[in-house]
Amino acid sequence: MVALSAHEREFLLSLLEDGMLSNTEVATRLGISPTAARKIRLKLERTGIIQGYRPVLNLGALGVEVFTLLELRLTPKGWAAGGGAGVQADLLKHDHVLALYRLPEGEVSHLVLTGFRNMEEVDRFLHVLQSQYSEYLEIHRAYTLSHKSILKENPATLLTKVLLEGEEARLPGGLRPTPAPLPGGEED
Repeated sequence: MVALSAHEREFLLSLLEDGMLSNTEVATRLGISPTAARKIRLKLERTGIIQGYRPVLNLGALGVEVFTLLELRLTPKGWAAGGGAGVQADLLKHDHVLALYRLPEGEVSHLVLTGFRNMEEVDRFLHVLQSQYSEYLEIHRAYTLSHKSILKENPATLLTKVLLEGEEARLPGGLRPTPAPLPGGEED
């Protein structure tokens, strides 16, 4: 992990709460000047920690109703084609592919998350994979989900935890923040 100053961590935590905050608004929250906030933002962008700004959209409200999580296995011919890079590049270009993960070992070589407006689009996409890429990859499993099945798709809590752990290391006497209780009053 990149070493972050306390102000840089606080800056990122502020953006996790509201990504549209201006430098002036962040500066007010942190008790620093807008110029200092601007310098922090530019440093975080330059180092690649902040890679861009985009809205969080409700895909279901926009008509993306169906998702599939595909377990794929590249065939020996698929791996021979540039170590799988060609097949991966083709998958990444597809409009319906939301995320592509390469797995280090096991029966499955890749996980692909896709989004569609309806089941007809899912069927067309799977048909293309099976017909055009059958020599290069096999569909091991396909899980189809409704947009209503999504319970969480936001890394903000994990990122907040990671950013706060940098603060923990500086707390006196090994003190640690108290974790929030789990629903139902249980703690982990």
